[in-house]
Amino acid sequence: MTIAESLKRFRREFNLKQKDVADTLGIKQPTYQVYEAKSIPSAAIIIKLANAYDVSADYLLGRSDEPRPPKFDAKTLDLIRAMQAFQNAPTAAQVPAQ
Repeated sequence: MTIAESLKRFRREFNLKQKDVADTLGIKQPTYQVYEAKSIPSAAIIIKLANAYDVSADYLLGRSDEPRPPKFDAKTLDLIRAMQAFQNAPTAAQVPAQ
């Protein structure tokens, strides 16, 4: 599915007019109309659309069949935080000598 097809489908599922979506994105309706026809929106617009429809950008772009990425469980989040803390810890060379 192309981005244009995704945009049309989502807009119709939410019973929105092109102007409604354009207003949400802070763009003019003719600009949004072109996105549904042929043009690929900028990354910033894709992010706004993904947020508005509560789906991943990859799903909008047709790169994933999953509308939302899987959620991490608490154990996985703890592991990620521990890895981040380890990466941010000062090394021996960064610790000032006393």
